[in-house]
Amino acid sequence: MNTKQIVQGQLDAYNAGNLDKFVSYFSNDIKVYKFQESTPYLTCMEKFKAVYKDVFDSSPELKAIIDTRIVFDNKVIDHEKVTGRKGAESSEVIAIYEIENKLITKVVFIKKQ
Repeated sequence: MNTKQIVQGQLDAYNAGNLDKFVSYFSNDIKVYKFQESTPYLTCMEKFKAVYKDVFDSSPELKAIIDTRIVFDNKVIDHEKVTGRKGAESSEVIAIYEIENKLITKVVFIKKQ
């Protein structure tokens, strides 16, 4: 599986609300950051899985659509439009995924203000 297929696989599982399949694309020591912050707000699979379980359980209409995708070495940069998330209107984000050993090890989110 190549870098693009890994990121597409997690997106497909996200859109299906399939937690187990979704987390299978991520490293056990996943780190998730907000852009320009040096400390991740999510570290380790246990916390990552708990956050996304809550998101999937509370947002049955959740969908992310890719507007633009750039693949650069071991990174994929997606411009995503997200709808159906409980407690939030539709939003746009840039997600930068870093892949090592066929798993996503790092994600940086840039949210539109």
